[in-house]
Amino acid sequence: MKLTDMTMSMRWCWPEIQMKLTTILCGLFIGSIHAGEPQFESIDYANPPIYLTWPETLGDREAILKLAAPLKGDSDHSSIRNVLSWMKTNLSWQAEKAYAWRNFDDVVGEGCFGGCADQAIVCGVLLKAVGIPCVWVKTMDVAWIWDFKKRRPFQSWSGHVFLEVYLDERWQLLDASAGVLYGDYHPEARILPGNRFAYDKGNDPRTMILSLQWEEWKAQTESYFRTLDETLLPVDVAGGTGMTPEAWIAGNSPYYQAMTQMAIDAGFKVRKSFNTDFATFLPQARGHLLLVETHNGVPIVPITLLEEHYPGCSDALAKGGESLDVAGTKIRFLDFSKPLRGLGMESAAPGGKSN
Repeated sequence: MKLTDMTMSMRWCWPEIQMKLTTILCGLFIGSIHAGEPQFESIDYANPPIYLTWPETLGDREAILKLAAPLKGDSDHSSIRNVLSWMKTNLSWQAEKAYAWRNFDDVVGEGCFGGCADQAIVCGVLLKAVGIPCVWVKTMDVAWIWDFKKRRPFQSWSGHVFLEVYLDERWQLLDASAGVLYGDYHPEARILPGNRFAYDKGNDPRTMILSLQWEEWKAQTESYFRTLDETLLPVDVAGGTGMTPEAWIAGNSPYYQAMTQMAIDAGFKVRKSFNTDFATFLPQARGHLLLVETHNGVPIVPITLLEEHYPGCSDALAKGGESLDVAGTKIRFLDFSKPLRGLGMESAAPGGKSN
């Protein structure tokens, strides 16, 4: 089946396609000029037939049309379900494939995808082949953007690729990885499901530079978001300052339950109770209240670790001290071999009450 034959069988008539030919060529020319530059407002939403085509870089056209023919359903919705079902049946996940460019032919030939980028490529091409206009949408996680802009440490570069699809006479949003179609959608929206910020759209994933082109994608992403207007983003959740004093509790059962209740009664919000992974949780308690279970002056936390993160703990314990203030962190040793008194921290927690 040729593309023109399939196109004529759809609701888009051939004369209308011919009228759009100049626009298509112009759009492809402009896209090549701006290759690699994020273009959020580059899509001609008034002319969906433009986005039935896909560039040769994405795979062999005749082979794709042949593969897609059995997937065309009696409605656009059934076609989408058929495409997603075919992908689930025929493609498996291999993480090591996520960081090298592969087109439709490569992914299908190898029978595996590495992440959302090549999933979106396969899905988008098949949807176009069954007659559904489709656009690729590149996003980054809002949390990652704020960490990057505020120069906070982050573990990974985190984004996602969606598809905009035209069905029921309007543009809708499809998450091919999750298999979810969002009908209540406006193409102007910047914040997409999963709290992701849309910043690039196009008809050629290769020139858009997805994460499959790993190093080039990271360079482009860094350049774009370093100067992004922050007013386009939701509030920086990680940058908030908690107004309720927080407590961290190092203790075993049943003692940590008693310590938790003491902290709550004193007006504190208990963030974490722990009796392992001290090297992870001790630094997270900085600036807050740290309650440490102790017996006969010996804490359950190795004293060397306490001293490493909060110098002075050894001296305080040796002198029989029950509390210590280290650079804004209030440490309270609760010795369960002795009668316990209140936390003595009520002034730090307005409205709190002593035991």
